[in-house]
Amino acid sequence: MDFQGIREEIKSRIDIVDIISEYVGLKKAGVNFKGLCPFHTEKTPSFVVSPEKQVFHCFGCGTGGDIITFIMKEEGLSYAEVIRKLSERAGIEFAPAAGQNLQEREVLLQIHKSAAAFFRGQLRKSEKALNYLRARGHSKDSIERFSIGYAPEAWDTLLRHLKREGFQDSHLRLSGVVVYRENSIFDFHRDRIMFPIYNTSGDILAFGGRAIESAEAAKYLNSPETVIFQKKRTLFGLSAAKEGIAAAKSINIVEGYIDVIMCHQHGFTNTVAPLGTALAQEHTKALKRFAKEAIVIFDGDSAGIRAAKRAMSTILKSGLLGMALLLPEQGDPDSYLRAHGAAGFKRLIAGAASYVEFMLVNGGYGLENLREIYDTLSGIEDTVLRGKLVAELSGKASISESVLREKLKKGPPMATRAVKAKVKMLDEEILLGIYLSVPCMAGMFAAMSVQELPELMENELIRRIFSALFNGSATPTIEGLSRICSEEEIAYVTGLMVNPNVDKENIGQNINECIKNLRKKRLKKKLDEIQEKIKKAQLTNNIEELTLLLQENIKYNNEKRGLF
Repeated sequence: MDFQGIREEIKSRIDIVDIISEYVGLKKAGVNFKGLCPFHTEKTPSFVVSPEKQVFHCFGCGTGGDIITFIMKEEGLSYAEVIRKLSERAGIEFAPAAGQNLQEREVLLQIHKSAAAFFRGQLRKSEKALNYLRARGHSKDSIERFSIGYAPEAWDTLLRHLKREGFQDSHLRLSGVVVYRENSIFDFHRDRIMFPIYNTSGDILAFGGRAIESAEAAKYLNSPETVIFQKKRTLFGLSAAKEGIAAAKSINIVEGYIDVIMCHQHGFTNTVAPLGTALAQEHTKALKRFAKEAIVIFDGDSAGIRAAKRAMSTILKSGLLGMALLLPEQGDPDSYLRAHGAAGFKRLIAGAASYVEFMLVNGGYGLENLREIYDTLSGIEDTVLRGKLVAELSGKASISESVLREKLKKGPPMATRAVKAKVKMLDEEILLGIYLSVPCMAGMFAAMSVQELPELMENELIRRIFSALFNGSATPTIEGLSRICSEEEIAYVTGLMVNPNVDKENIGQNINECIKNLRKKRLKKKLDEIQEKIKKAQLTNNIEELTLLLQENIKYNNEKRGLF
C-alpha cells in the first residue's frame, strides 16, 4: 500500500478527536471541538478540531493540518514514523514494497543516516581526528554515544559514497550534505570533526562540523537548513538528554556541541544547546514537553549576560521557570569541567540565579532595568509563574507587591501583544472553503472552465490550489494539497476548512454571489486599465489605438451591466 493510500485509510479508521484529546483537553463547541493550543501559550481556547473534516486549526497561531500533521508536530516524529505508529493503532498492516519510492523526507533522513555511518568509519581511519578528540578530553564512550565522526579533506569523498549507495542527484541537492555549484559538486563539510544533529526520535537531520586545523575556515559550520532541518526548531543533544532531563526535572542550556558533550561525559545528561542561534520560542516549546525548569549557562562576560537575559525572557514567556548561571573567569562548560571536574560544576549549578535575582545583580541600574523586568513579567501568561516572580521582585527590590500587581495585571502593552483583528473573508477564501468542506457542491464549480475560476483569484495561493484541483494534479484533501503547498500554506487552508464562513442553507447562492463579486472586481480592474490607456492615446493623438480602446471599453461596460 502507498503512503497516500494508507494515510487516508488511517483517517477513515481513527477519529482525529480521539487522538488529539489524548494531548489536549477538548470541549464540544457546536459541530467542532475547542481547546487550548498545544503549540503556543494561550488563555482563551482558539484551537479547533473538526471531526467532520478530520482537521485541526488554531486561530491564534495559525497552525493546522490533519491527524498525521498533529502527531508529527506534537511528538517530533518523521512522516513515516507517524504512519507506522497510527497504522499499528488502526490495525493496518503496512510494509512498503521493495523499491517503493519513499516520501522525500524519508529519503533525506536515509541520506543523513548513511553519511553519519560514513563519517564514523572515516574517524576510525584518521589518527589526526582521533588525536584531536583525545586532546580535547573526549572519552571513547562520548564519541560512541554522540556518533562523532570525521569528514575527510577530499572534496567529494562523501558524494562518491552516497552515489554508490544509490542516492539520486534530485535528493542529494536537497539534503545539504553536498554543494551543487554551476560547474561543480562537492562535499559541504571537509576536514572537520562531525557531530550528527538528531531529532527527539533519533533521526539524523543535519551535521555540525568543527574545523581541526585550518585558521581560514570557520571554526564551526552547521549544515544549511533543509526540508527536515530548521535551526530554530532543533536543539543539539535533546535526543540523548531526554532521560537525564526526566531524572533531573530540569534542563541545562549551554552554547555549543563540545559543551553539551562534556556535560554529558561528566554526568550532566540533561544538557542541550541551540545550533549557533539565540534560544527561540520554538526551542522552549519543545523543552516544555520534558521539564518545568531550564537553566541557561553562559560565559561571564557582557555578551554572556546579554544572551542570558534574552534566553531567560524567552524561557519564562513559554511558561518554564528560567534561571541563569554565569561561569567565572569568562570560561565555558567544557573548559570549566576539565579544570574543576563534575563536583565544582555541580556546586555552580546549585547556585544558579532566578530571573529576578539575575536581573537585579546583572541587569543594570535604575528605571531602565526595572522596565525590562516589567516587560518580561508582563509577557508571562502563566499566572502562577508570574505571581511567583512578582512576589520575589517585591521582596528583593523593596517594591510593594500590590503596586507591582496593579502595574502588571493588564499584561504587555498593546504594541507587543499578538492581537489579531477579525478580517472579513475574501470571496475566493469562501469559495475554497466551500469546495474543500462541502464536496457535494463541487458540481457547481465544474460548470466553469478550468481557466476561468483561477483567473478570477487575486490570492496567488488560492489561484494555484484551484488550478491544481481543476487540472487533476491535486485532490481536495490535506494529503493531496500537501503535494503543492508548504506547511504554512496547509495551515492556512485548514483554517478555511474549519471555518468556511458560509450560510449552509444557501450554499449555492453563496457560490454564485462570490463568483459574481470576483467577476465585478476583474471587470472594474480591466475598465480602470482601459481608461488609463485611453488617456494616454488621447494625449498622443493615436486615433487607431483610441478607436480599439473605445470598442473594448464598450464591450466590458456591456458585460458589467449584465452583472450589476
